[in-house]
Amino acid sequence: MKRALVLFLIGFFLCLAATLSWGQVPAGDAQPRPKPRFKVMHMKNGQALIPAIRQQSSSGTIIPLWNYSLVSPFDKLSYSGQMVGRSPFYHGYRSTVIQSYLIPVKLTFSDGTVLDPTVSNSCLGATTLSVVQNSPIFQTTDWIMNGVDVGTAQYIDAFQRADFWSDVSVAGNSYHNSLALNTEARVSVSVPAADGGVFPFICNEGQIDINWWDGLVENTILPSLVLKGVGPKGVPIFLFDSVEMCDTFSNGNCGILGYHNAFTPGGVLQTYGVADFDNSGLYGGDISVLTHEVGEWMDDPLTTNPTPAWGNIGQVSGCQNNLEVGDPLTGTLFPAVTLGNFTYDPQELVFFSWFFRQSPSIGSGGAFSNNGTFNTSPPSCP
Repeated sequence: MKRALVLFLIGFFLCLAATLSWGQVPAGDAQPRPKPRFKVMHMKNGQALIPAIRQQSSSGTIIPLWNYSLVSPFDKLSYSGQMVGRSPFYHGYRSTVIQSYLIPVKLTFSDGTVLDPTVSNSCLGATTLSVVQNSPIFQTTDWIMNGVDVGTAQYIDAFQRADFWSDVSVAGNSYHNSLALNTEARVSVSVPAADGGVFPFICNEGQIDINWWDGLVENTILPSLVLKGVGPKGVPIFLFDSVEMCDTFSNGNCGILGYHNAFTPGGVLQTYGVADFDNSGLYGGDISVLTHEVGEWMDDPLTTNPTPAWGNIGQVSGCQNNLEVGDPLTGTLFPAVTLGNFTYDPQELVFFSWFFRQSPSIGSGGAFSNNGTFNTSPPSCP
């Protein structure tokens, strides 16, 4: 039902896009679907806090983390970092369950428009929350990645198995990093006119200022959820229904559909993620945003994992030097998977070996991403 309606409306949406600054294609030309983007956030004083965070992980105060260290054959420099779960290099014989807190966010805009993941969306034919709950972010199915059956798992768990396949495969089905789903009560937020607004499409698209929102998350929303059991031993995931974010709402530059971040209230690490589920038809890809951000959270939870520089690919103009496994393939989807009565579109994600220029790749099928779009390491940048 969702897909039929989106296909019908997409021409209408894309024509509107030209007048609403979604693209810069001259009038009369075919209007492309706007490409989503994702914000790279940085934990304050991240590198300085790593020793304390390692201790917190060892004591079980926060989410489980494992440490890696390697010398890249590309630049002969040493790199180290932290990932969520347990090390795949320990012969792959480890399985970890991480608590996740799915938090639907009801946003009420100054014009009275309400965008709420817990209310049935007419363009979806269901609630966004229920579709996400039943998605491969939290439910399991069998996955083939680069021609290799990496097992029955959630999508990000399967990606992580494929990412380190040369080590994980020797242990059969023993290595997993899965998410336990805990759905929290809806959070209701009123958006000031200065910090957000709505485009009146048939299925509305909201916009909010990312800095206003992130400040609200860290200073108000997450502290209010502590008494409900949402804390540093798990990952809160905030879910929007058709709401994108802007670098600065008053100046535009929107199209941000998700991010992950970390901070240290009381000196203790708290990671979290924010993701939109697009029902407007402008971006498409349904859970692609969630797969992008949950994958990046798992591989770069502190937002501090350095890599040799890479760039000029995916959503990136210029160079980045971080382990953000979604950014190089932003907008590139993994083959669709159907669970229940819904067909989901995860995003393709990039392997560890691509960032560090390991050859051969330790990923499944010897590729450098989990659907083979990357079959070589990136060139130097610049």
